[in-house]
Amino acid sequence: MKPEIASLTAEEPLRRLLDPAYPLCRDDVKSALGFIKKKVADGAPEWSGLDRPQLLAHFVCFADMALLLINRHNPSDKDTACFRAMLRELLPKKPPI
Repeated sequence: MKPEIASLTAEEPLRRLLDPAYPLCRDDVKSALGFIKKKVADGAPEWSGLDRPQLLAHFVCFADMALLLINRHNPSDKDTACFRAMLRELLPKKPPI
């Protein structure tokens, strides 16, 4: 499978997390955090262009979600909104059909 096709396939399950009506579940959040970690480690251009305050805000959001998983707490509305905003920025925009 071509890398760009594999990347699109890996992103699709994360897109449903952007829907406010879709409830976040533990496995979805774990998958999303793993995806984000990989993208950052790979030097994703979506992240390399962020200014320092944005990058730090995303780090705080990432860390908060990870700690919620570790402590088995449900995310608050604020945590969920932050997480979805971070995903929205990270996932490439879908091309119009």
